[in-house]
Amino acid sequence: MPTRSLMRSNAAAGHGGFRGMSSRHFLKMIEDAGEVGFWSADLRRDRLDASIGLYRILGLDPSTEFTFGFALDMIHPEDRAVHGDQIAVLRSGQPISREFRIIRPDRTQRWIHHRAEVLLGPQGEPHQGLGVVFDVTARHDTRKAVEQRFDRYNALITATAAVVWIVSPDGEALEMPLWQTLTGQSHEAMQGQGWLDAIHPEDRERTAAAWRTAVSHVAPYNTDFRVLCADGVFRWFNSRGVPVLNRDGSIREWVGVCLTVPGQNRFGAPRMPDKPAEAGPGAGPVITPAQIRGARGMVGMSKDELARRSEVSVSTIMRLEDAASGVRPRSETLQAVRRVLEQAGVAFTFEPGAKPGLREA
Repeated sequence: MPTRSLMRSNAAAGHGGFRGMSSRHFLKMIEDAGEVGFWSADLRRDRLDASIGLYRILGLDPSTEFTFGFALDMIHPEDRAVHGDQIAVLRSGQPISREFRIIRPDRTQRWIHHRAEVLLGPQGEPHQGLGVVFDVTARHDTRKAVEQRFDRYNALITATAAVVWIVSPDGEALEMPLWQTLTGQSHEAMQGQGWLDAIHPEDRERTAAAWRTAVSHVAPYNTDFRVLCADGVFRWFNSRGVPVLNRDGSIREWVGVCLTVPGQNRFGAPRMPDKPAEAGPGAGPVITPAQIRGARGMVGMSKDELARRSEVSVSTIMRLEDAASGVRPRSETLQAVRRVLEQAGVAFTFEPGAKPGLREA
C-alpha cells in the first residue's frame, strides 16, 4: 500500500501483539468498515502517500500519483476560495478540520470532512503531515432532506394560512406562538386552558368538551369554532389534532392545526359568494377576491410582493383573497391593491351580465 512506510507490522517493530496482524491489517479493517481514508506526506514536498480508502473516496485509480496540487484542484469551485488554503495552513504548523465538497473525475460530487495534524522536525519546523478524510455525503444528504421537508412544511402552512399548535401530553397549552399571533393573547393568557378565552362564548363549552373527550380517549380531535382574532373580529376555524405517541404507547405531545372555514360550516350560516362590492357612493364596483387571486397568478406575483408594493400586511392580502372572510376591506386598501396589479399589467373587467373578470392590459 502507498502508506506501507507508516505501517510496519508489530513483529517487524519488535512488539509482541497479535501474531500475523499488522497495522496494515488494522487500517484495512477501518477503511472497509466505513468511508474513511488516510494520507501522509513530507510537507516540504508536493507528493503525498494515500491509502486505498482515500483513493476510493476520491474516485481515483490507486496507481494515480497523488499531489497536494491535484487534491486542491478537486475541491468544488464554490468552496475553493475558503478551503483552498489547507496545505499552506499545514505548512505553517497549524492543524486543520474542514468540511467541503469535492468533484471526482467522473463528475460526481461528494462531501468530505478533512482532519490533519502536523509533526515537527528536530528544529521545531513543520516537517510531516498526517491526515484522515471521511466521506460525509450521506449525512449531508440526510440534512438536506430534513431541510427540504421543513421548507415544504413552512410553505404549506403559509399557503393554507394555518395555525399550528403543539400542547403537552395532558392537553395543557404550553407554547403556541401562532395562536398568540392569531388571537393577540399573551403567553401567560393562553397557557393551560386559557386559550379557550379566545373562543366565542357560544362555542366555548362545546369546544372544551370536545377537547376533553379527545384527551381522555387519546383520540383525534376535530371541531369548528369561532375565534376572536387580534383585529377584534370573530372568524370560523376548524381545529383538528392527534396525539403523538412514544414507543411504549404513552403520549409524547399533541399536535394540530387550525384552518379557516370557507363558505358554509356546521355552526354558521353560509356566506355570500364572490361578487362586486360597492366601494362607496358613485365609486362603482371594486375588485373581488377571485379577481385578486387570478390577477396575482396572471402576473406571477406572490402575496408577500403584493403586500409590500401595496403597503399593507400579508394577512390583509390573505383576507382580501378569502371570499369567506367576514371582514369588509377598506376602499383605500382595495384601491391600493388594484393599482399595483394594474401597474403590473392586469385589467379588471365588469361586463354586464357576466362575472367580474380579467385580461391583459
